[in-house]
Amino acid sequence: MKQSRRIYRQDISLDDALHRWHDSLKGIHRTEAEHIPVENSLGRTTASAVFAAISSPFFHSAAMDGYAVPFHETFGASETTPVKLKIGDTAVEVNTGEPLPEGCNAVIMIEEIHRDGDCIIINSPATPYQHVRTVGEDIVQTELILPENHLVRPIDIGAMLAGGITGIGVRRKPLVRIIPTGNEIIAPGEPLSRGRIIDFDSYMIGAMVLDAGGDYTREEIIPDNKELLKEVLSNSLNKCDFIVVIAGSSAGTRDFTPDVIAEMGDIILHGIRIKPGKPVLLGSIEGKPVIGLPG
Repeated sequence: MKQSRRIYRQDISLDDALHRWHDSLKGIHRTEAEHIPVENSLGRTTASAVFAAISSPFFHSAAMDGYAVPFHETFGASETTPVKLKIGDTAVEVNTGEPLPEGCNAVIMIEEIHRDGDCIIINSPATPYQHVRTVGEDIVQTELILPENHLVRPIDIGAMLAGGITGIGVRRKPLVRIIPTGNEIIAPGEPLSRGRIIDFDSYMIGAMVLDAGGDYTREEIIPDNKELLKEVLSNSLNKCDFIVVIAGSSAGTRDFTPDVIAEMGDIILHGIRIKPGKPVLLGSIEGKPVIGLPG
């Protein structure tokens, strides 16, 4: 007897589907932490908060080329009453980034002074720490640099290294198992004939996983066979954190994914009000999230 066709169990909005899916994932365990060098942490998720080990800058430094001075030595300087400071005594030549000499607490830009032998002449008073990068101006020791569960960006790598951090704990990348199915599916590069379809979905989904910060493995293409699909799913559960089954989620007579997931676990929803993608199935088996995608 010919198998009857299945109807979708639901027809809900994408927003509702996402809310249900996210709610269902709240009890899913996080991947364990691993320690890696900061320079290798781009795109990884912090396993715990990261705090600065040192201040940055680590010392008072000149923010401009010019002369470092004790600011009180410049009191009263004006166009009519200029102040003269002796180079090497109350005025020390500095370049941008150099440590501020002992006893100095301001920098006068080279453009704002006049040389008179071994002295400089200034026409306006300096203010405390003008043109000076003070200790901790960017990062203060013990300051929070990154919170837990933060996706590391290029700028974050710079901040961590500046704050004296060379290694951090990150979440292990979630491993996704991708299972392409279908009697008509062939691997890329195989001879193509009428009725055959190249498997590109599994490679595209794999690339999306990598782009999102995960890793993936691919199962060889399996035919439309319910018992074989159950076997492959069962064998995959201990090898990954997440499973994606491609094809078999719709209402065709050879679409076994909904029945298999229902028998092995739970279906959270089946059928979303979107096109393409209406037959999407979201579920779980033994605590592992499972997505069934239409082919």
